[in-house]
Amino acid sequence: MTKNKWTAIAAIFAIGLSGAAQAVPTTWTDTVDFTPDRLVTVFTPAVYTHTVEGFNTTTDTVSSYALSFDLYDDRDRELEAALFSQPGNLLDTVFFNLSGSEAGGWSLAGRWQLDATGSLTVAISSLLGDFYLGSSTLTVRGDRNTVPEPGTLGLLGAALVGFGILRRKRQAI
Repeated sequence: MTKNKWTAIAAIFAIGLSGAAQAVPTTWTDTVDFTPDRLVTVFTPAVYTHTVEGFNTTTDTVSSYALSFDLYDDRDRELEAALFSQPGNLLDTVFFNLSGSEAGGWSLAGRWQLDATGSLTVAISSLLGDFYLGSSTLTVRGDRNTVPEPGTLGLLGAALVGFGILRRKRQAI
């Protein structure tokens, strides 16, 4: 092959590489700390939103997420029960042992809400008695997709135009 053909092949290959987005596995974490601890009763549920800092809804994607809560019983009743709700699962999990860290599941609607808005709204309510909510932690796993900057693509385009001009000058000689 001639030098011009190799140059054209290299330019086409560079265009292909520069236009491709690259996915990097990433974990985002958001913690909501209720200071002072929030009292949850039958009539006063705790509804709050986790906002994932650094998550870009236009390029990043969610593959899974997990929630954990610090629930503390105030020991004023024999039996107390907490209900965890999230988008798509209004009756997700019931906790009876309110002695510290509990884990919540995930839902497709919750994953969609995270992908679309970068946030997740959840609720902890009391089925029996009252208790305290100390904190809540959301851990999101997904891919951070890197997209080339417009300046990089512009520089590549200018180089290709330069190769084209150089080729025309050589053909004219």
